[in-house]
Amino acid sequence: RQWYHRRVREAVVSTQSTGGQTVGNMIIGSSCKYLSKNFEKVFLGKQCKALTQQGLCYLIRSAERYGDSPTVTYDQLAGDLPNISHLGELSCKHAVKCYKQIAKAVKKCMRSNDNFIEELFGNAQILYRVKAQDIVNEFIANHQNTLFGELANLAVANFRSINDVKAFFAEYVDRDLEAQVSSDAQVAAREVQKLAHQWCKSGCSQDSTDFLQELFGNMHGGQCVDAAQFCGACQENANRHFKSGGQQIPCCLDDILQKGIAAYDYVSAAYGARIDEWVGLVSQELSDEANAKAAEFAAEVNRQSACIADAYDEHNPDCSSR
Repeated sequence: RQWYHRRVREAVVSTQSTGGQTVGNMIIGSSCKYLSKNFEKVFLGKQCKALTQQGLCYLIRSAERYGDSPTVTYDQLAGDLPNISHLGELSCKHAVKCYKQIAKAVKKCMRSNDNFIEELFGNAQILYRVKAQDIVNEFIANHQNTLFGELANLAVANFRSINDVKAFFAEYVDRDLEAQVSSDAQVAAREVQKLAHQWCKSGCSQDSTDFLQELFGNMHGGQCVDAAQFCGACQENANRHFKSGGQQIPCCLDDILQKGIAAYDYVSAAYGARIDEWVGLVSQELSDEANAKAAEFAAEVNRQSACIADAYDEHNPDCSSR
């Protein structure tokens, strides 16, 4: 985590010092003269400015807040929630307008250059080699014989260019699957837009912040000292919070949770077999040690998820009277 946060801070400071213009020119290049010339105006101006500035600020502050901690506690998360809530409120105010501002410029590029998207990926590949390849190689070198190190090395070895990505999709994603993913993505995008509108209209950012701050504050303490763990002491503290009259899950937040559960169930049913196939392909390329670590990690995620599900089922709110 310390390595990650150090790199985040370096990247953010670098982006701030250049105003994003240099990076933008490298990505856009000659594929779209309008966007290359107006990169800062489109991505960092008007409706997008506040989101960009506050987002970069949050990345720096989170690196400072968590970078040197051996573990992250629920108390730390509770203290950070007002910052996340502020970002949520900014998103409610600016995100749609920012998206439209960017989408308008991108559409203009696509009209002026039929190969805009392909050239964009090509330029991003060059930018990766110039700006990020050494960082990725450093990560791999520092994490040899680990699960994430092997996964990073596998990705680098197999996806060296956009043509490698195309070849992968050509081999493992048939037309029927592509059509299904495209259709589901459109449905999901509309649903996300609807949920975001409801979230912002109801003021759910603040309601959720108040709830989570109280919950996390009451969970912290005793044997609950690591936010990576919920089963055991943390779950007991959470149950005690709800049973002693603590604030219940806001219905607006519960709507999001319910939609998330339904989406997970759908993806598991619709794509589970194909995902298992891809996982199997990756597994064949990993060492026995990495596969054992992956299995251990998956088992722990399943265990923690089951504890969270049990707590949610026991204390989910009654929102039927709304």
